[in-house]
Amino acid sequence: KSCSDNGVLGPVPGLIGILQSVEVMKILTGIGTTMDKRLIMYDSLSCSFFSLKKTPPNPKCAVCSPNFSTIKSMEDSQKINAIARGPNNIVNEKDRTSSSASSSQHNASSTMSVTNLPSNLQISCKEYHEKYKSKNDKPHVLLDVRVKRQYEMCALDNSINIPLNEIKEKIEEIEKLSDRGAKPIFCLCRRGIASAEATRIIQDAIGSASHDGILSVYNIDGGLNAWVEEVDPSFPKY
Repeated sequence: KSCSDNGVLGPVPGLIGILQSVEVMKILTGIGTTMDKRLIMYDSLSCSFFSLKKTPPNPKCAVCSPNFSTIKSMEDSQKINAIARGPNNIVNEKDRTSSSASSSQHNASSTMSVTNLPSNLQISCKEYHEKYKSKNDKPHVLLDVRVKRQYEMCALDNSINIPLNEIKEKIEEIEKLSDRGAKPIFCLCRRGIASAEATRIIQDAIGSASHDGILSVYNIDGGLNAWVEEVDPSFPKY
């Protein structure tokens, strides 16, 4: 799992930001010793700093060599990152295999605990696109449950924004959007996690006598990140 999947420990980026601002002040005032040609690594779990001096540019480096740079776009950067090696990758093969198996088991259980949805309440981006967003667009409700700021950054056409924290109080509004059950509801977010929770909330409401105007709800698995991978590579990924 990456920071994009699990988030970060809030104070950590704040601390790094403070260190960066101090460096800016030193550069502007000309005082102290700056981090020029040095790198600091911070381990928040052990509360330790490790400083190392940057080596001279490698003439064959894909990043820093002016004569051999292969990174000219974000796509190039992602390809290089996929094979990049860092301190945590320097382990023997036995440890790597054991770690990989443990990580896979942990990720699988984490996904299950986050979504907690049966497979019949989930639909892939590709399947949703083929059945509901193709030329023969079937009537449905595409509910984007991201916060308003993210929704305003980028959104799929004809989607309706109701943030996750407002779903419970707006069930009646969602009933009206679904035309009293005539239109299925598809929940969407950035990675398919918040939308899974929204799907669960709406599904629970379906069984309530006071909210019988919703007949079907589905979570779009993987969210907008998966949409980029499976349907539209040109859609903004953040």
